[in-house]
Amino acid sequence: MRAAVEVIAEHGVGGATTRRIAATAKAPLASLHYCFSSKEDLLFAIYEQQAKTLQQQAWHIRQGAGLGRTAASLLRQLMSWWEGDDNYAQAQAELFFWALRQGGDLGTKAFQIHLDVMVECLRRGMRPGDDKSLVESLARVLTSTADGLLFQWFAFRDRDRLLADIDLATEALERLADAHRSKA
Repeated sequence: MRAAVEVIAEHGVGGATTRRIAATAKAPLASLHYCFSSKEDLLFAIYEQQAKTLQQQAWHIRQGAGLGRTAASLLRQLMSWWEGDDNYAQAQAELFFWALRQGGDLGTKAFQIHLDVMVECLRRGMRPGDDKSLVESLARVLTSTADGLLFQWFAFRDRDRLLADIDLATEALERLADAHRSKA
């Protein structure tokens, strides 16, 4: 799958032919077709695998840190992950837009994969007094903010600007969650 990520990052989904992916993987084309019944199955499997990898390797959640701090930490970790693996970040963006263009609910399913991960992580970081009703909305805001910062990174490659905007966004997430904490 790593070969497919590299090809997608370099050539986009349209240029990610099974032949090109197999060549990059130094694997027989037939083995790719044996594992995946279609290119579409391969692409969605990559998207799912990326979400699982991110969940398993990138997230370090301190239980009880609080909803705001957890959201801020998730945003920092996600941006660091993406900045450190440009191919992964570009492939994920390409695959999401590919999923949207497929019609039906594939785009919704693709986005929901990431929202579910965010919701689970935010819940693990909650502390007493945090507003449980804020978790799903905060997950959507966090995901949307990360996506916007990612496209800014792609466009400008200005690390100082990115870090300054991450600082601003994390402060906003913390203040939002803190404003909704109960006084108890």
